[in-house]
Amino acid sequence: MAIFAIGDVQGCWLELQRLLNKINFDPEDDTLWFTGDLVNRGPGSLETLRFVKKLGNAAITVLGNHELHLLAIAHGKFKARKNDTFDALLTAHDCDELLEWLRNLPLMHHDKTLGYAMVH
Repeated sequence: MAIFAIGDVQGCWLELQRLLNKINFDPEDDTLWFTGDLVNRGPGSLETLRFVKKLGNAAITVLGNHELHLLAIAHGKFKARKNDTFDALLTAHDCDELLEWLRNLPLMHHDKTLGYAMVH
């Protein structure tokens, strides 16, 4: 069983898939620790969120500033910036489900057994 920490995917879905293939990630045996910023900048924010959510217990994820920015936009607290790449996500049929999943993610994860903490 391996644990891999990955940060700042930023919507780069294809690159994430290539990385996971390169490290031979097996969701049955391995765990991914995502250090936030799964979304924005790249073209695959929607695919990235769907993938990480679907991993279930094979992924531990904390919120980054880009997820917080997305949630603020979705709740009408901020307007999207010129370079934000949230359109596909915000108009997706499962947008509400994905946003609810994000709202329930922590800002920090502490693994007492391993003695590690993870934040963005």
